[in-house]
Amino acid sequence: MNNVSVRLVFDRKHVATKKHQASVQVEVTYQRKRKYFGTGIKLYADQWGKDLKVKNHPQSLVFNQKLNDMISGIHDYVYQLSTQKIPFTFERLDQHLGNYGADTTKSFLHFMRKRINERQIAESTRIKHKCVLKALEEFGKIKNFSDICYENIKAYDEFAKKRCKHQSSVYNYHKILKIFVREAHAAQLISVDPYQNFKLERGKSTVRRFLTKEELAKIEVRRIDDISLNRVRDVFLFCCYTGLAYADLKEFDFKDAIMTNGMYRIRYNRVKTGTPYNISLMDKAMDILRKYDFKLPIISNQKYNAYLKVLGAFCGVKKRLTSHVARHTFATTITLANGVRIEVVSKMLGHTNIRTTQLYAHIYQAEVDKEFERLNNIV
Repeated sequence: MNNVSVRLVFDRKHVATKKHQASVQVEVTYQRKRKYFGTGIKLYADQWGKDLKVKNHPQSLVFNQKLNDMISGIHDYVYQLSTQKIPFTFERLDQHLGNYGADTTKSFLHFMRKRINERQIAESTRIKHKCVLKALEEFGKIKNFSDICYENIKAYDEFAKKRCKHQSSVYNYHKILKIFVREAHAAQLISVDPYQNFKLERGKSTVRRFLTKEELAKIEVRRIDDISLNRVRDVFLFCCYTGLAYADLKEFDFKDAIMTNGMYRIRYNRVKTGTPYNISLMDKAMDILRKYDFKLPIISNQKYNAYLKVLGAFCGVKKRLTSHVARHTFATTITLANGVRIEVVSKMLGHTNIRTTQLYAHIYQAEVDKEFERLNNIV
């Protein structure tokens, strides 16, 4: 479906003048066929620029945002069809767009798409929000503000349960949608917030994998001749001894470290939440930094996780290694298992809520219980 092209066209029939308006349309081309979709925007000849944007109009910003949203929405829809292996047709696109161009003031989907682009959030969070928007478009029963009611939210819940394996994922589907429903309610675009009466089940949190002391040692002592894999091992271990998430690792710069009480300390704000975190670089972390002249060999997250899968197998660790496993290992094996108070661990990790940190404590307690059962069988 890569041969679907989308562009804006103004005054297709060449009738616009400074006194006569013409329409802005979206041209979609597929397999040498093209179709035009209205945007609801009409302009004079001097109100359209060579950069394909509205100019010299009191609502230029609003119109350009609307056009950008429409183009983005079509690209997203085409990608959605591709991932689901559904053939693209103009009829499907026509049905998807509906009356999008005619009146966006009634469209909740337009409102949600616009707010996703406007909100000051991490890009990873924005991607999650867009995934929920795509799911909502697929759901099909909530398009306009008038569709937001208790019955449709309940139907959306059933829809999410069919898509997700875990209740915690269903909860997140609602959690994101609820943000925009409440924004619409606050802006008086809807009279009632259906989530006030809709009870959400959080579900059980997914188990967070971490390495035991023995598994961590396997990775540390294993001889690795491959240069790339060896670098990935070092970066992974650095995260195990600092608790840095991959997004924060990318922003790490030793130049920002401050010497305090004989140790270098790093104070940053987490990329994901903006919450401050505070860590001191232990000797093992410093050894890794010195090895690379204090500039870690960072690669893309996708390549990093691919290498970690190989690293785990090569070192005889049965657990699937990911960038998150290192952070979880720091929270459990490195800190909680060695008596660090949970309130301190929370500050180290930069958690916004100590309840998040308590999940690690529960996991570690389960590991303790397992060892007691093992000892009981031996003794």
